[in-house]
Amino acid sequence: MTNTHTEADSGHRPRILIVDDEPASVGLLLEHLGEQPFDLMVALDAADGLRKAERAPPDLVLLDLNMPHEDGFATCRRLKASPACGDVPVIFLTASTLLAHKLQGFALGCVDYITKPFERDEVLARVNLHVTMKRRFSRLKALGRQASLDAASAPPNREAQLFERATALLNSRMQDPPGLIELARSIGTNERKLTDIFRQRLGMTVFDYLTALRMDTVCHLLEHTDMQIQQIAGEVGFANPGDLTRAFRRHFQVSPTEYRQARQSR
Repeated sequence: MTNTHTEADSGHRPRILIVDDEPASVGLLLEHLGEQPFDLMVALDAADGLRKAERAPPDLVLLDLNMPHEDGFATCRRLKASPACGDVPVIFLTASTLLAHKLQGFALGCVDYITKPFERDEVLARVNLHVTMKRRFSRLKALGRQASLDAASAPPNREAQLFERATALLNSRMQDPPGLIELARSIGTNERKLTDIFRQRLGMTVFDYLTALRMDTVCHLLEHTDMQIQQIAGEVGFANPGDLTRAFRRHFQVSPTEYRQARQSR
């Protein structure tokens, strides 16, 4: 059963759009996601999916790869070209395990794949990961805009200062990050308070933030530099390229080298 969208909770519940022409697949996704705090929308073809996405931009799109009239690749290309939906993350739904399909999807801008038949734990893990990352980026942008306004009017409050110090320290010490207790003490607070600040502002723990920060940095370096994997591993704090490759594959289901090839082929 889907969650009912109301005006009161529209600012708090992530909106997920499912675009799939197979009612059985849609039903299974609704079953897996229906008890989560999401607003769920459904489209049974690409055209309806695009209309719904542009009318009410979602936080995440689950997009079937094989649909009649217009496949997922073409639909993803149109979503990414839309001013309203260009930054909305897209996860492909597919029964295909072909590497070529995954690389083509990443080249078009999708963030992940979920393979049919769906496993509940995998669906929830991947959806929650990308919803969290999307909300984090949105909040960081909002915080940046608010910080500019605050600088012109009043000094930021103590929690904002602690958050800024913590994220700045994690960014500067990504190669050798402090533990939670050390991080908290170094910025003048305790670990419980720091954890609460991160959960309130980003909806994630400090460790989750560091992991996402590292993966974001790896993606940027793969796409915009010619650094070797070993260099990138050291840059973001992995002991060796093998550890980086395993962590990256857990997140994106492809190796760093495959991701780089897909992004540079765009």
